[in-house]
Amino acid sequence: MRLRDYKKIIYYLKSTGICVASAGGCWFLYQLHQISEKVRAAVASNVLQLENLHVQYIYVDDPRLKDIFMFREKDDLNSYVKENPQNLTQIIIKWWKTLNRSLAYRLLHMARNGSKEEREKAVYSLSNLKHLKDWHYRGLAQMLDARTAVSLARMPNTDLRFFLQPPYYHEKHKLFDLIERTHTILLKLDNLCQSCHPCLKQFINRKFKDFHREGLIFDHDLVSVGLAVPPAINWDPEFLQNCLQAIHHHSSLEQHSKDVVDVGGLSVLTNIQNNFDNNLNIKILLAKILSNLSLHSDCLDDIFRSGWIGILAQWSRDEDIRLASPAARALANLDLDDNKGEMYSQSIFPLHPLQRYRTQRKMDVIFIHGLLGGVFVTWRQRDSHLIPAEIVDPCSEEYSNDSFTEIIKGYPQEFVKDLAEDLKMHEWKRIGHDFEVVLHDCPINVNYQACGPYTCKGDDNCMQEGKEKSCKTQCWPKDWLSKDVPSVRVIGINYDTKLSTWTPLCPIEGMRSTIKERSDEFIRKLVLAGVGKKPVVWICHSMGGLLAKTMLVEEWKNGDKHNICKMSKGIIFYSTPHQGSSAAALNQASEMLVWPSIEVKELREQSPKLIDLHANFIKMLDNFPMDIVSFSETKSTLVTALKLKFQFVKPKSADPGIGEFFEIPQDHFSICKPANRQSFLYQKVLSIIRKNVDNATQEKSLKE
Repeated sequence: MRLRDYKKIIYYLKSTGICVASAGGCWFLYQLHQISEKVRAAVASNVLQLENLHVQYIYVDDPRLKDIFMFREKDDLNSYVKENPQNLTQIIIKWWKTLNRSLAYRLLHMARNGSKEEREKAVYSLSNLKHLKDWHYRGLAQMLDARTAVSLARMPNTDLRFFLQPPYYHEKHKLFDLIERTHTILLKLDNLCQSCHPCLKQFINRKFKDFHREGLIFDHDLVSVGLAVPPAINWDPEFLQNCLQAIHHHSSLEQHSKDVVDVGGLSVLTNIQNNFDNNLNIKILLAKILSNLSLHSDCLDDIFRSGWIGILAQWSRDEDIRLASPAARALANLDLDDNKGEMYSQSIFPLHPLQRYRTQRKMDVIFIHGLLGGVFVTWRQRDSHLIPAEIVDPCSEEYSNDSFTEIIKGYPQEFVKDLAEDLKMHEWKRIGHDFEVVLHDCPINVNYQACGPYTCKGDDNCMQEGKEKSCKTQCWPKDWLSKDVPSVRVIGINYDTKLSTWTPLCPIEGMRSTIKERSDEFIRKLVLAGVGKKPVVWICHSMGGLLAKTMLVEEWKNGDKHNICKMSKGIIFYSTPHQGSSAAALNQASEMLVWPSIEVKELREQSPKLIDLHANFIKMLDNFPMDIVSFSETKSTLVTALKLKFQFVKPKSADPGIGEFFEIPQDHFSICKPANRQSFLYQKVLSIIRKNVDNATQEKSLKE
């Protein structure tokens, strides 16, 4: 009986196990089916066939088919193409590549059709995909839409093979043909605006007065053999550059910035880029024209179809900031998924970041240059021949003895230099933390509120220059602040100024040359760029400081409706003439001869407008306190044209009477150009920015 009971128990257990296993298997298959349905609902199951919709090329990616056109018979082809035996490693690699390609197409589908968050994640993942073959990139490029292409173009690691070449990129045009097409664009622009732009009309009449379309090419063909008289127009790249300057000037006017697209000028600009890819000046002009067009989001499809997205992506990574910044500005304006409605207008240039940046922005730092300056001129690093000689490091002499010379005998000179530098750096890392290093450009006089820093530790980051000693930066706000405070956005304001009204002005732009008129224009453009949403630090040189003060005072008078005053946390003045400059004073005879511009007149010493502006600025600070740091020049500046030296801004005028004040042994032009990252002129600015970034972070954490 007991045996029979055991058998029944075993039978029941087996039956129960089989039922449980069957039920579990059915449940697992059901869950797998449900997951599959959800995946198919999120990503189309036929996503791998999407490339068939836009196929333009056939990519042969098998070396066995390189001689396919040698065979005419089917038997020959079949006998030639044979499957090579594959081992396990090759099968795994092939499977991984297939999976990687499948993932790329799925990410592209999500970037095109997903929600905003899904598109952002898909674009980020797609830009970081590697190990795709060339034909994979080309196939994906044919499937890109304009919005996804711009998003990829703004990612710093995107492979440029994601972007198709412009149409007919393989064609090379002759110079006179490009000039003829540019002339046609200029005529269409003039007709479209009904000749309301005098500058454009004057340029066409002056530069193309002897231009006759009939027989143009024929005459050029005969000039080379001496059978025709050369035309009056100089057919050289400089003349083409002048034409592009005229187009850029016309597109800079807000009411005419879209005209270039309306007259079909994008294809002509693409042809010019294709023929002058090595001409930096022409590329800069083209990038500025495209950045003006980018203010109109409805032009995105036209810009994309003409092949400009890939070109702008390449230019935005260029080492020359004059090309990278306008190209990055164009892409940022066109990137509707990321710009959050913030647009960079004419005269507003992003300096950092130039691509999409995953770090959250904590502060805006705005740079404003002075009279006759420029965003790509004023903020350069100081020339090396102007940097004073330094004391020779005694530790470097330890390796110059006879025994060391004997050891390195026979080695190349480059190896010896590298070895000596490595030994020096090794020794410095060992003992550097025990030293305080005095900063370059230390002040020779300060007020009672001044508080450094005047030195830095030997092992601080600013001392680890490495290659920076030999690589001079053309824009220290971009190259240095992006490393030391990567969470800030750096913006540069650029504007044209003149010393004399003899210089021709553009009538259609109006008289926007007074400080008040310029400040109204810049406030509107800065608000459009999103300034006022985050804390702001202003960094100004010369007349740029007066512009910043005027903007803040006018906003204060208008009730600070854009939060510009509220969010302003600091201002750094580099030789700003708060009480005017004696260099702007002219006697009556000189004034009649020079006919000074409005900018020069407003900078006169003890100008009533400047005195009134400064009084209102002090009152504004009572309601909106902020850090004030002022640097004053102490050396005279050599004016090469007159062979004379002037001290443009004296310490009395450069001292606003509030905040920290430092007298620096530099002239007017070099005071805003730090010698290096160990310069007091830079380290003081950096300390103010870091202080306010930390305060903003603490305030945000307290609110949360």
